[in-house]
Amino acid sequence: MADRATKIVNFYESTLASSLIGASGTGTTLSQAPTTDGSSSISATLGDEDTWYYLVVAPDTAGSREVIVVKASSGTTITNVGRDLEGRYAATSLPEHTSGTIVRMAVVAQHIADQNDRITAKEASLETDFDNLETSLTNTINTALASKPSLGLVIALS
Repeated sequence: MADRATKIVNFYESTLASSLIGASGTGTTLSQAPTTDGSSSISATLGDEDTWYYLVVAPDTAGSREVIVVKASSGTTITNVGRDLEGRYAATSLPEHTSGTIVRMAVVAQHIADQNDRITAKEASLETDFDNLETSLTNTINTALASKPSLGLVIALS
């Protein structure tokens, strides 16, 4: 997966206004755009994974259900999608979704994987930061100790 913060909104459901046909289908049109507040539509920008969003096409039809990631969109127009994210179909036999097919935004496994990848990336970054801090503190302490005179301790035994 990827270290990305994909978008998700509650209760979005619409239909395809145009078909998403087989292996050649990389774009389509929705009847209604997904929105953040009922009026402000979300858009995806190719190259900016934090703006992408997942949709489930034909969510109630097991034989043609498909999870897609929308990589470029504006309003109801989707111009670039990643298809078959679950790997249910061969690349040459992707489902054909016709106009009127239900499209739903739902939490999918890819959301969880994306968040886990974000956490892993942050953990690695923190580990590097702590290692750098430890090295810096050690160097500072060693430098400070090296510049101080040594105090000798003499124990007299009688």
